[in-house]
Amino acid sequence: MSVHRLRNLVGALVLGAALVAVAGCGDSESGGGSAAQSGGPGVAEAQTIAKKATTRPTTLGFTTAIGKDVPTGKKVAFISCGVEACEIQGDIIKQGAADLGWTAEAIGTDGSPEQLQNAFETALRQGADAVILNAVNRDAVAKQIEKAEQQGVAFVTCCSIEAEGDGILRNVGGKENSERIGENLAAKIVADSDGTANTLFVNISAFQILQALAGQLESSYKEFCADCEYATLDIPATSLGKDAPDRIVSYLRSHPQVNYVALSVSNALGAGLPAALKAAGLADKVKVVGQSGDTLTFQDMAAGNIESVVPFDYYAVDYLMLDALARHFAGVKVEQEQPPMWIVTPDNMPAEATKGLFPVVQNYRDEFKKLWGTG
Repeated sequence: MSVHRLRNLVGALVLGAALVAVAGCGDSESGGGSAAQSGGPGVAEAQTIAKKATTRPTTLGFTTAIGKDVPTGKKVAFISCGVEACEIQGDIIKQGAADLGWTAEAIGTDGSPEQLQNAFETALRQGADAVILNAVNRDAVAKQIEKAEQQGVAFVTCCSIEAEGDGILRNVGGKENSERIGENLAAKIVADSDGTANTLFVNISAFQILQALAGQLESSYKEFCADCEYATLDIPATSLGKDAPDRIVSYLRSHPQVNYVALSVSNALGAGLPAALKAAGLADKVKVVGQSGDTLTFQDMAAGNIESVVPFDYYAVDYLMLDALARHFAGVKVEQEQPPMWIVTPDNMPAEATKGLFPVVQNYRDEFKKLWGTG
């Protein structure tokens, strides 16, 4: 599989993968040790955070209305990454654009730098007022971003490691959001174990956006439970869809004290993992948690094979990118809101999760339309 197709695979799953190096990446591990003793004073804090995070939000929590008329008739170009998740996202953006009185068009690519550049040029040539490209790597489309800025075309992205400014109006769900996810997952593990967790964090370190999640999860975990053991395992991107479950099980066999596995990208690393754990006799001993999930992830959860997942909220993220554009065109300050946080468990999982994408906040669309003055 080519480098850009690997980038597409994980980029679509977390919508934030900035691939820096695939070639030569192999397993790496750190930590380990004996089983943890009882938790310290941070366990109570973890329980409070986990209780809040596992309660489904009923509102987005965004209160700043635009307060001015948003110009209608704007044309938005969404550059698709070439996999199913991005195609679905294109439909969400079209719906949101319609809510603003705009139109949106998806331009398909295979995710390669050449096709991304060509798609960006096409959008500019066809008179787009705004361009959306997920998980942007500035270097890949630097000339196009500069050209867009010169032409007064607004550019927004999500889940990227790139800083806002210099042609990037808004980066929704970047490092800050990854850190929030890391903190909440750490709290969930410590709270669920009552301070007796021995955790293996499985990462795909080739993707830079995951580093923020990894760093915050580890630091929060140790803050909540200094005595809880923690180790990391890096899975090379070339193992995705192949032998990733076998690599994880192999580690668990040689480290029998581990009782939690935290996946940096549940749907990329977790496909086939429940079956592998069962075959190894570890299904009843090791609990699996993670961030980002697809239909299969939640089907595994419904079957009792996944303990908890922070889903990626495509709906809120897409509407937040449109919100930034709406505020920009209305001439008001662009807000720095983050997507809602929710940890899904077998006890609170919505029925629709096993059938396809779902919004974290059910009435998200009405809330945005109210903020925009179009509801």
